[in-house]
Amino acid sequence: MAEEFEVSRKKIPFMEHNGIEICSIERDHSILKANVTEVSKNPYGMIHGGLLYTMMDCSAGIAARTDNNNYVTQNVYVNYLSNVRDEEAVYAEGTVIRRGKSITVVHVIARTEDGMLLADGTVNMFRISGK
Repeated sequence: MAEEFEVSRKKIPFMEHNGIEICSIERDHSILKANVTEVSKNPYGMIHGGLLYTMMDCSAGIAARTDNNNYVTQNVYVNYLSNVRDEEAVYAEGTVIRRGKSITVVHVIARTEDGMLLADGTVNMFRISGK
């Protein structure tokens, strides 16, 4: 049902630039994946925190837009909990925990394929007018 979440599936060039793809979209939930490459890593060989942050922010926006409204990020709070060197892919999940008139709050995580938690956070998405 791709049409059901048309606004959530808008092309996002920044995601493409960072090698992030959509795995699934459901009402109030999204999962994204990024294949890890050498440019995905920090100078210490671990996954760059900026990639995890970007994935979590994008996942929050996609989950928020499942109500077919447009949103922009108002603020983000992320706790980096762990990191890895030898993963082929990482995932981000966003789950809406509250919808208000103008602010939607999304719980986000970044994890490995086997479920190891890399980061946990909250993103407040601001609803903007227009589709």
